[in-house]
Amino acid sequence: MTAPVYRLPIGVECSSKNGKVRVSGSNGTVVFNSVSNLYRKGNMVIFLPYLTPYYSSIFRQAVQGVVLGYTIELSLKGIGYRVREEDKKLIFSLGYSKPVILNMPDDISVKFNKKTFSLLSANYGVLQNFATTIRSYRFPDSYKASGVLYIGEIVICKEGKKT
Repeated sequence: MTAPVYRLPIGVECSSKNGKVRVSGSNGTVVFNSVSNLYRKGNMVIFLPYLTPYYSSIFRQAVQGVVLGYTIELSLKGIGYRVREEDKKLIFSLGYSKPVILNMPDDISVKFNKKTFSLLSANYGVLQNFATTIRSYRFPDSYKASGVLYIGEIVICKEGKKT
């Protein structure tokens, strides 16, 4: 059986030290744990012992993230729903009596529009986890379709009370 060889794009650096693999490129740096050692020759990378399918997909996501980056767009649908940024914190007005304040991870940056905002990061796992955390404060309502939605998400509304 031959060892799987990964080819790195131009401008991507990859290193391994103390069980952590570090992939860095133009869009940022991704660090993840791995029991495998990294051997490199030019732009070719070999991990010994071989990466499991789980860690192999994390490595491929990390390489794609540092080259192209990942974006998740969220939309606030509802009366009075707003978001703003202050000092690396996102402050949401989601219809509760007090605003919801979330600390942003260091890897993530945010772009704002009126009712939509985009989360940008090189680390897909951190980005997806943070977007899910935001959504957990106001899931889309099945009667009014209001809440925090992914762009392009379609919420099928239930029929209201019959009189």
